[in-house]
Amino acid sequence: MKSFFQLLILFTIFLFPSLLSATTLSVAERLELNQQHVADMLAHPEVLVTASGLGYQEITAGTGARPSELSSVQVYYHGRLLTGQTFDKQLAPDEPLEFILHQVISGWQEGLQLMREGGTARLHIPPELAYGAHGVPGVPGVPPFSFLVFDIELIRVSGFRRD
Repeated sequence: MKSFFQLLILFTIFLFPSLLSATTLSVAERLELNQQHVADMLAHPEVLVTASGLGYQEITAGTGARPSELSSVQVYYHGRLLTGQTFDKQLAPDEPLEFILHQVISGWQEGLQLMREGGTARLHIPPELAYGAHGVPGVPGVPPFSFLVFDIELIRVSGFRRD
């Protein structure tokens, strides 16, 4: 039992602060990380950077319809911060999330309209197309001024579509 407490104390003193600092950044550090990420996106020819600042990286080309803002879509997704911390993903791995495209953040609206049904992509969403200066409180939450990275598979498009 004594060794368990010794390990707990070592974790608390040495490991926990380093894990916390890896995911808890000051606003200035987050903004600097965002700038570096934009530079990295611009340096990679496979990432299309749109006029709004969205980074779109097609992983697998789809062959179906493209959604419009009024389309209902089904997706699998995984969202993380630039630190690598997962902050969101669909709850059940076998149940895609379904929503009308105009009901989500601007980065998803723009990025999903670049995809075709059956395709997968990575969206690099700057704070102004996501949750901006407010972030999303909670555990794990999205801190203010967070750049978000989503891996998305567009399963189905219904309703008004662009072909």
